[in-house]
Amino acid sequence: MLSRHRAVVVPSLVALLCALPACSSAPADVAASPSATAAATPTPEEAVGGTLTKDDFVRTITDAFTAVGSYDFTVVLGTDGSLGEVSGSMHLGEVPSYDMTMAMVGMEMRMRAVDGTGYVSLGELTGGKFLAVDPSDASDPFAAAFADSVNQADPSMGLKEHEAAIVSVTAVGEPTDVDGVQVRTYEVLVDPRKMPERMADLESSLPPGQEIPETLAYTYLITADGLVREVSYEILGIEGRMTTSNWGAAAPVTAPGPDEITTQEALGG
Repeated sequence: MLSRHRAVVVPSLVALLCALPACSSAPADVAASPSATAAATPTPEEAVGGTLTKDDFVRTITDAFTAVGSYDFTVVLGTDGSLGEVSGSMHLGEVPSYDMTMAMVGMEMRMRAVDGTGYVSLGELTGGKFLAVDPSDASDPFAAAFADSVNQADPSMGLKEHEAAIVSVTAVGEPTDVDGVQVRTYEVLVDPRKMPERMADLESSLPPGQEIPETLAYTYLITADGLVREVSYEILGIEGRMTTSNWGAAAPVTAPGPDEITTQEALGG
């Protein structure tokens, strides 16, 4: 029987392996207040008149995702998903919602967040049903994981929190076509030591003798509207890739019905 501790480790691994700006947490009030970044920010159309720079990179992405409001996404960890895969739909706004399915660490789980309440299904372990989770309930072992994941519903895709850690943003080559969408490639270098909490997470997971490099490199594919189409990276030998699609038309997210809800006792010890 899978313990509740192991179950809550899965979303934590997503955050750790993403480790960074594209997938990491950010304050929830960023998503709740679109105007907070829009006032002094060039519109995406203005920003992509030339190439994006370190100065307008985060602002352009934030404005673009705030404008569309929703997207579908996939995250692949390890070569061909050998370490895990996550897919789902994200809806931004004052009360973000999402629906994601994760397969990693030899298990599968599904997480939803609707109207401030979280739901988690562990497949057969919960009888194919969902546990309801109050992210503010400190006694619930799933609460912290849901609070972190809701915070990821951020139009800057986590970049705002770590903007000061970005060392450089460099355009690579000319715009290209990906699945019928024009994108431009950018190499983004990040100094992990300017992200103390993320740095601590990374260091705590390292085997003896291994060190975090001075800079971490990410490759972003960004559309002419400022939307992140793809982010890829290799950190400490771990490959990761996140893609987004269906901007403004993500799959709807609804709460499980009463007959789909079970209790924590279904998890056993």
